[in-house]
Amino acid sequence: MSSTPKLKLHLEIGETKVDLEGDPDTVTRELLTQLAKVYPALEMARKLTFAPDLARLSEALVGIVELTPEGVLLNRRELSAEQAILICLLGGYVGYRLGRRDSDSMSASVLSKVSGKALKTISNQIALMVDEGLVEKAGKGKYHITSLGIKRAEAIAGGLR
Repeated sequence: MSSTPKLKLHLEIGETKVDLEGDPDTVTRELLTQLAKVYPALEMARKLTFAPDLARLSEALVGIVELTPEGVLLNRRELSAEQAILICLLGGYVGYRLGRRDSDSMSASVLSKVSGKALKTISNQIALMVDEGLVEKAGKGKYHITSLGIKRAEAIAGGLR
């Protein structure tokens, strides 16, 4: 029987004392809420900071992408090259953050195989997407999704559901 790990946290800031207990996400949210009460600037910084929500991204990808031992599997062939690249790279990003992949980057040839698009099409589209700031080069012949790309890919995935 597996259960979600519970966190217990005792927080003291000046006269304020709070005990938090629950799953990691709940405790983290409550911790940030408590800190924002003491340090209002923290709440403003949180609102201005983009932090991808892995649970929400994972849910958006259900039925569209699957993570397999061989890599990312794209279940939708009707996507444009840009959409396919973004969705595949988002799948790679989520898989890496969840510990299911060794890297969040993919080569153009892997993206071509996964998407079913011609390598030349993928290569041409990636060059445009790098210029737009949606993806960036992550080493020799590999690319990964940027924050802007994550936002665009999430919107695409939401439209596919």
